[in-house]
Amino acid sequence: MPAISIVKRAAAYVTSLMEENLPSTMYFHNLKHTLGVVNAATEIAAHCKLKKQELTILTIAAWFHDTGYLYHYNGHEDTSMIIAGTFLMQHHYNNDFIQQVWDCIEATKVPQSPQNLIQQIICDADMHHLASVNYLDFAHDLKQEWEVHLDRQYSDKEWHALNLSLLQRHQYFTEYGKTVLQAMKKKNIELMKFQN
Repeated sequence: MPAISIVKRAAAYVTSLMEENLPSTMYFHNLKHTLGVVNAATEIAAHCKLKKQELTILTIAAWFHDTGYLYHYNGHEDTSMIIAGTFLMQHHYNNDFIQQVWDCIEATKVPQSPQNLIQQIICDADMHHLASVNYLDFAHDLKQEWEVHLDRQYSDKEWHALNLSLLQRHQYFTEYGKTVLQAMKKKNIELMKFQN
């Protein structure tokens, strides 16, 4: 089975899964975020020398990394790994391939601890929004989501302080992340300082 078709199948599968089952109160961790991570992973990978199979593993992991949110909030990565593994087994992928997809999803757990380049790429892609010109919109969506799913209430002042702290502590792993994304993230750090 050509690699391109498994990525397309994964995209179609995850898209329908999320469109049909994801609660509307997932304001941040939704299909839009997943698409953003897939696109960011592709963007970052274009600046790295990946083999074809590594790119396939990365892209599939990006598609599946948040599917566990369909079932529960905390610890969703472990469930995302089960969903991805089941899908890949049904398409007759071997254990080594599946393990590498699992390792990529596992690496996105916070605090992130990637062990190789493809894991570094997915970690940076998952935090790509920190460097977005729409960062304040993403932050607002996450605040709403946490209120519903984690019962966490923040005043605007508390939320801005929390976001500033996250932006300042967060580190990108890839060269692209450390240069291009970091420069864009710095603008959001200044923006959050202004909000405080």
